[in-house]
Amino acid sequence: MDEERKLPGWLLPVVGGLAVVVLVAAGLLRDTPDLDPSTPEGTVQAYLRAVFAGDQEAATEYTDGECDPNLGPGVPVEGVSASLVSVEGDDSQTTVVVKLSQPSEDPFGGLSEWEEWFTLINDDGNWVIQQPVWPYYGVEC
Repeated sequence: MDEERKLPGWLLPVVGGLAVVVLVAAGLLRDTPDLDPSTPEGTVQAYLRAVFAGDQEAATEYTDGECDPNLGPGVPVEGVSASLVSVEGDDSQTTVVVKLSQPSEDPFGGLSEWEEWFTLINDDGNWVIQQPVWPYYGVEC
């Protein structure tokens, strides 16, 4: 009778695996909070969203206007995601540090991760990013 009440040996690993899949999916599907666009970090978020969407004209609206709206190809941004690391500065100049992640082209997978520093200045109450910044390094301003 005890043999009938035993759980199959494969059940616990399968349930554990399903729990991991559910947790990963929940993390990937969560919404990114919208930051206040009147703050330095909100300005960087809006800039990066425009860059990820391929909208160079919109991206330049968040910069100091020293560069041509046709910023050139930059670097590939497919699959890049960003997370805020830190914000430091004062009412006139602030540095926002963002960690960027992109799926690796390595045949074994993985992520390429790096940090980018965005220096912003307060231009009559509006925060603007000083150019050139990621992914448009090398653009002549």
